[in-house]
Amino acid sequence: MFGNYRRLLFYALAAVALAGLIFLLGDQVLARRPFPSGTRVIVKTVYDLCGHEVVDREGTPAELGAPTPRELRYLYPRREGWQVEVKDRGVTVLRSLEELCEKCSRLTHLGEKGGFVAVIRGPAGVDGGVIRVTKTRVDSLPSELRRKAKDGILDLPDEETLLQILDSLEEESG
Repeated sequence: MFGNYRRLLFYALAAVALAGLIFLLGDQVLARRPFPSGTRVIVKTVYDLCGHEVVDREGTPAELGAPTPRELRYLYPRREGWQVEVKDRGVTVLRSLEELCEKCSRLTHLGEKGGFVAVIRGPAGVDGGVIRVTKTRVDSLPSELRRKAKDGILDLPDEETLLQILDSLEEESG
């Protein structure tokens, strides 16, 4: 009686293994076929900190040096965060980075760190990291500037500009 069950179990496992092998080999065959003519590939990077999306490259698979899906996956591997999306006659290769884009990484604004005014990387409202903390206390700022510094939206490029503003405010009130 147990012999029949063993035989049935063996056949079931063999069928599952065969189905898996067919699936894997079929996927490999499809990955080696060239993309259909007219296919466009867009390679994009999304920068999560600032929310910008940058098109790195765009063209036909041949122009990008990846005429097959397999070669495209080799150029843009999943282990480096790349995802491939196939839609109609187009392929989008996309990755998200927890960084600022090149343009935003060159910008700075003022915010607050530990009660002091700090120079923050990125446009106002985006925290790309503290570059340095100044000697100016946030409490010494006029109320509007203090609120903006605490909210991280004080759109001034550096401490020098802030000091010029504070000097002009003192001259006006004095």
